[in-house]
Amino acid sequence: MPSGEIRLQPPPELDRSEGASGVMMNAIPMLGSLGSIVLVASMGAGGGGGRSYIAAGMFLFATLGFIVVQIDRQRKQRAQSVTGSRTEYLRYLSSVRAVARDAAAQQRRALTWQHPEPASLPALAEERSRVWERGATDPAFLHVRYGVCSQELALRLVPPDSAPIDQVDPAAASALHRLLVVHRNQPDLPASLDLRAFDRIEVCGAESTARALARALVCSATAFHSPEQLVVAVLAGERQLAHWDWVKWLPHAHSARVTDAVGPRRMVATSLDELAELLPPDLADRPRFGADERPAVPHVLLLLDGADLPPGNHVVPPDGLHGVTVLDLPARWDDLEDPTRLRLAVLDEPAAPGLVALEAVRVRETPVRARGDQCDLATAEAFARRLTALHTVTAGSGVPDDAAPLDLSGSTDFMELLGLGDVHAFDADAAWRPRPARDRLRVPIGVGEAGLPAHLDLKESAQQGMGPHGLVIGATGSGKSEFLRTLVLGLAMTHSPEQLNMVLVDFKGGATFAGMSDMPHVSAVITNLSQELTLVDRMQDALSGEMVRRQELLREAGNFASVRDYEKARAAGEDLAPLPSLFVVVDEFSEMLSAKPEFIDLFVAIGRLGRSLGIHLLLASQRLEEGRLRGLESHLSYRVGLRTFSAQESRAVLGVPDAYELPAVPGLGYLKPDPTTMQRFKAAYVSGPPSGRARVQRDEGGHVRGILPFTVASVRPLEQQPDVAPEPVAPRPTSDESLLDLAVRRMAGRGPAAHQVWLPPLEEPDTLDGLFGDLVEDPALGLHSPSWRALGGLTVPLGIVDRPREQRRDTLTVDLSGAAGHVAVVGGPRSGKSTLLRTIVASASLVTTPQESQFFVLDFGGGTFAPLARHPHVAGVGTRSEPDVVRRILAEVTGVVDRREAFFRDRGIDSIETYRARRREGRADDGFDDGFGDVFLVVDGWSTLRADFDDLEMEIQQLAGRGLTFGLHVVAGAARWSDFRAAMRDVFGTRLELRLGDHVDSEIDRRLAALVPTGRPGRGLVQSKLHFLGALPRIDGAGTGHDLGDGVEDLVTRVRAAWRGPAGPKLRLLPARIDLADVRRMAGAAEAPDAATGSQPGGGPLLLGVDEKELAPLGLDVDAEPHLLVLGDGQSGKSSLLRSYVREVVRTRGAAQAQVVVVDYRRSLLGEVPEEHLLQYLTSAQQATPALRDLAAYLEQRIPGPDVTPEQLRSRSWWQGAEVFLVVDDYDLVATAQSSPLAPLQPLLAQARDVGLHVVVARRSGGASRALYEPVIQTLRDLAMPGLLLSGSPDEGPLLGTLRPAPLPPGRGRLVTRDRGVETVQVAWSEPTA
Repeated sequence: MPSGEIRLQPPPELDRSEGASGVMMNAIPMLGSLGSIVLVASMGAGGGGGRSYIAAGMFLFATLGFIVVQIDRQRKQRAQSVTGSRTEYLRYLSSVRAVARDAAAQQRRALTWQHPEPASLPALAEERSRVWERGATDPAFLHVRYGVCSQELALRLVPPDSAPIDQVDPAAASALHRLLVVHRNQPDLPASLDLRAFDRIEVCGAESTARALARALVCSATAFHSPEQLVVAVLAGERQLAHWDWVKWLPHAHSARVTDAVGPRRMVATSLDELAELLPPDLADRPRFGADERPAVPHVLLLLDGADLPPGNHVVPPDGLHGVTVLDLPARWDDLEDPTRLRLAVLDEPAAPGLVALEAVRVRETPVRARGDQCDLATAEAFARRLTALHTVTAGSGVPDDAAPLDLSGSTDFMELLGLGDVHAFDADAAWRPRPARDRLRVPIGVGEAGLPAHLDLKESAQQGMGPHGLVIGATGSGKSEFLRTLVLGLAMTHSPEQLNMVLVDFKGGATFAGMSDMPHVSAVITNLSQELTLVDRMQDALSGEMVRRQELLREAGNFASVRDYEKARAAGEDLAPLPSLFVVVDEFSEMLSAKPEFIDLFVAIGRLGRSLGIHLLLASQRLEEGRLRGLESHLSYRVGLRTFSAQESRAVLGVPDAYELPAVPGLGYLKPDPTTMQRFKAAYVSGPPSGRARVQRDEGGHVRGILPFTVASVRPLEQQPDVAPEPVAPRPTSDESLLDLAVRRMAGRGPAAHQVWLPPLEEPDTLDGLFGDLVEDPALGLHSPSWRALGGLTVPLGIVDRPREQRRDTLTVDLSGAAGHVAVVGGPRSGKSTLLRTIVASASLVTTPQESQFFVLDFGGGTFAPLARHPHVAGVGTRSEPDVVRRILAEVTGVVDRREAFFRDRGIDSIETYRARRREGRADDGFDDGFGDVFLVVDGWSTLRADFDDLEMEIQQLAGRGLTFGLHVVAGAARWSDFRAAMRDVFGTRLELRLGDHVDSEIDRRLAALVPTGRPGRGLVQSKLHFLGALPRIDGAGTGHDLGDGVEDLVTRVRAAWRGPAGPKLRLLPARIDLADVRRMAGAAEAPDAATGSQPGGGPLLLGVDEKELAPLGLDVDAEPHLLVLGDGQSGKSSLLRSYVREVVRTRGAAQAQVVVVDYRRSLLGEVPEEHLLQYLTSAQQATPALRDLAAYLEQRIPGPDVTPEQLRSRSWWQGAEVFLVVDDYDLVATAQSSPLAPLQPLLAQARDVGLHVVVARRSGGASRALYEPVIQTLRDLAMPGLLLSGSPDEGPLLGTLRPAPLPPGRGRLVTRDRGVETVQVAWSEPTA
């Protein structure tokens, strides 16, 4: 309502006319001019008089012109001044007029809001938000509308104290007058009267119009004043009683003193004595009217129609009673004499529809002309019926006492509060019918003051709600959890899933929302977060993802600003999917924020954006810590305070300590919907069994028995028939099932399912048959997945990726055909590394054939790959206890890569993709096919590889750098990322990180790595920082891990049975023993000189065994590398190697070409060299020292002299004779600390090729680290001669380069050469000569 005043400025005054003074001012210069003219004329009278007269005439003409111009200028200046001031004043009045119009419109809106017309009262009662809103402190308390009339503008327009009318501008004064006339009084504004100002109000006129006006007065009074503040009673004649039957529905007309069979008596009577028994008992104690300034509660509105108050009665005396207003409809009336009375006289004049002309008359006051309201009987009854259910009067309560506790004794049966009847007969389709906008998201939560239902309205305040967000605080045992269950169930039972979805979160335990997951409204039930804090972050992602989803949906649907606009467009007929509101309830949020303080940011985001996105947030906790709701307080619209632990917590929630003072009764609390209102309530109870209902009894005719009429008269109870025994009521079978469970069961499966905001956490792993979905057996392809094979062959599923922000799960897919072909699986102990590696192997085998992919496995993880050794795709499995198999696997893989590299270079193949395509089409160039497809090297336990096979790690690293180009994929598992060298980590394009022992070691995200749950094998992170759960390597559909071994066996069996093609390549191992004859056959070499032709051998490499890389004969070219150093423990194969060596010398060279000198102190080579090839056989130092000295002297003669030509050097033709092969066994016995028989030959070792000397030294590896500095061995090392390291102890340290001895089978060794590096070989076995 506008207020204040505007003091209007006076109109401008007219400028005063100069009058005679102005004329005199102009006449003075004229007189001076005339004098000058006379002077000129008189002076010229003596001569030349003609010119003088002419001059005098010119002076006269100039003077008259000056006077005329001056008078005209003054007139124009005056007119211009008047016009300017008038325009400015009219502009000022225009601005005042605009302000007055705005004030008038605001005043009309305010009065129409305060005093609506009678026709709108039924809708107001139906909406309920404004019913009985006026309290004793309200300025409009007991003000009742009676019609409309002209009223003064609330913004007073104060006229100015202006000058007399003849001194002001008439146009401006007229405009001011019109402004005051038009705007000082506003027509047809709602008019009201104060019931407290009159002891009697007479409504005079025709019976029908007078009653319609009286009905309007009664309805207006009861609409905004509660039955505790206003009581309505009717005293009518018998003939007029039917016109007031509708009053029985008004709670204000129900007596608080007397009851009958149907409840409180209705205060409608034909006798004053009868009515006196029904009226409030304090009437007898009230003073006469006007004798007390204190308000009387309740105020009594007594309506008289066809009845009079007898003179001398003690109920309502003639001079009036304090707090009583008599509304009289007299049949005859005289002039008013009492100033405390008001007469509303209906005039016989035409008026607008729904209104009648009337005159409000008071003694010694000017009558007020108005147009009175008319309320028909149907409107009044419709209004009264809507008020009936809002209040229950308890007989005997009398006048409420301010010191007494509030009445919360109404029914708390939840189904009655909802008005849905018996829960056993609950019909979801009927209950979920579309609700009016005012009732949307509005639900009763219990019983409020005076037994009325207490409602919680989640709508925002702009829609007359309390929301959208709120707070609930209650101590242990206060009924907080029950309150939340009641609220959630009430919303679910009154709103369909198309209108409302819910996210229910319980940080501690899961009892609050237990059993509610079956409701179709529930988008998520999230419990036990305190036991697994990682789910808190997942929930944060899910809720923020829901906000993003709603924003995108609104934008894509038409760029709507809010869900409200979206729903309006949908209701208008646009083809839009339902977008229900989302109610998010978080129980124990305070403890959640203690564990995850950053979660407050999500709550603030929901508080800021939830209004437009249709998301409503309700936070509940036992305690409210100071500062916990930083930034969120301003978004919490309503507060609910149950019994709190302290008065401070109550003040923090409600602003008052009242919640702390509540009795220890669960469910009692205060609801604070806005900063100025607080109401007490008792929450309903839904966790117990529903209240029983008695059976409806019917008579023999089928009519219901026990239903009584509801009339204004007293109703008697039914009389029992003594001769008929009452029919026993069969009790409903008792059940422990709660009302909540019954209601949820009735709603389950009804309506559309809610959009799932929260998917269950990754708990149960999938199996490969579930991921593939279409495994079939094919004669040509075996057991495979057609759909996944069509993706390219090396795109395989490994598990499930959790995407909580997108509210979905995706299949974890890796593409091994490109840059992501190398895979690293890192995780702590028992995190599922080996299982995930087996999943990779099994998954790839289900999209390729054994000809297209092969797996070489280094199993250092405890033998988990042992069952897969029979798998058609697995070429070989090597364990830690099989170092020879491990090295053979790496040699085989290296050989494949080397052969392909050479082939690609020779054939111009640009990539492995081209090779794959040609191989699938059978177009391998020149028929090349090494039998291998994509080769996978699987290493389970990288730390073991570094510790026990450190030399192999660098080889794998080098292979990985170039392997993808030639179809090699390294799949490695490690406990830490630091187990890999930096260069090795860089080549892994696919990284799967399981639960780490220390999350600080994470290469993906340290914070997220700490959130990977413990005790969940297979859970981890992918490179996109999402959680995943690896699948189990089984295809039997069983997602259990305790019998995984049986599942793997089943997988291998089914794959083997389905594959009918040729077997894939398997690992070829070095034989434990290979005879020299077999090596010669493999090389195609002759056993002896050709006897038929008698030809002598012509030299060539010496065949000493087979290499591991190609399993091909190993030849030693003694022409290019004349010497050989052999180190090894006893029984490692040194003597066998020397036997093969000398036999190969004999095979490849005749006696004239080669002579053998054997230094063998133990005589292990005795008889191995034929006599024709044996130069000397030395068995002691006494024999060896002089013999080797002579040999050195002889060979010195072969040193080329100064006369040797370059041609002779190239062909070595400057000397003739046999080459000398010096074979020394057990050099540790030959070379002593004092001297070595081979010392004279040391200078010749570097010129061995020129002089024809070949030295083979075999020595024990024990103590070899010191013997390496012996002159002869040192010289061999300096010359980079080949070295063969057989089995030995690693404690000896590096012996040949960086190569350490290792325990090896007999005959197995590692050959170190300049051109081929380190090769593992199996030395050929030669039987000793008998």
